[in-house]
Amino acid sequence: MRKSILGAALAGTVAIAGLLAPGAQATEVVGNVDVGHFKITGGGGAGNDVVLGISDSRTVTVQLEASDNSGITVADFTLFHGSTLAKADAVLKSTETAPSCTVSGTSSVCTKHFTINPRRDLHNSLAGIWKVAIDVHAKDGDYVKTEGYTSFFMKRFSKLTANAAPEPVKKGSALTVTGKLSRANWDTHDYRGYAGQRGYLEFRTPGTGYYESLGYTPSSTTGTLGAKVTASSDRYWRYEFRPTMTTPGVKSTGDFVDVR
Repeated sequence: MRKSILGAALAGTVAIAGLLAPGAQATEVVGNVDVGHFKITGGGGAGNDVVLGISDSRTVTVQLEASDNSGITVADFTLFHGSTLAKADAVLKSTETAPSCTVSGTSSVCTKHFTINPRRDLHNSLAGIWKVAIDVHAKDGDYVKTEGYTSFFMKRFSKLTANAAPEPVKKGSALTVTGKLSRANWDTHDYRGYAGQRGYLEFRTPGTGYYESLGYTPSSTTGTLGAKVTASSDRYWRYEFRPTMTTPGVKSTGDFVDVR
């Protein structure tokens, strides 16, 4: 796997602390430094998820909060992909040489910015879990260093379509709902079908504001979806794909079918 130092990067939202195996990363703790909230904003996904397509770069803001009874001198962090920082196959490089910290009493919120260009900086094997190493120091010499503080997901942007036919359809006749699930390919810089995934078929009755699920159908090797139902009344039809560790969830636009 090639080593990649991203000239500025990140994007997303959700801290997933429990995904790192306990003891997998070295940890040093001296004193009583309290490390608090880790937050990514501007990533285009849920929580701290970083979601990127195939061409548009994205700049995001990353913050780490820490406190100590003597005050914090710096709360720095490194975002990387790999088993350990020493063996990382990608490290996000900030636009700043050091974090900018805002002090409030004995607490500090330290901020860095990252910009990533998926066409230049990413490849498919980098989708999934990324880890956060921290290096926090207090004024009295207390500190915390660990490579396993938390983690987040770097995800490949997804698309989903749905088409119900025939339109209109006779009541009691068969209605076929087709669609396609695709996602960003960071190796080829285009969108490719996402195979072997569950596409949940859903319908909404006109006048209501919610969809009901009829179950799922698997996507083909090219990402296509297909299901047959019996037309009983006017309805909107769509597919939903639920998120994985590498791909965000997505819902297609509802396709209205007039039943006569």
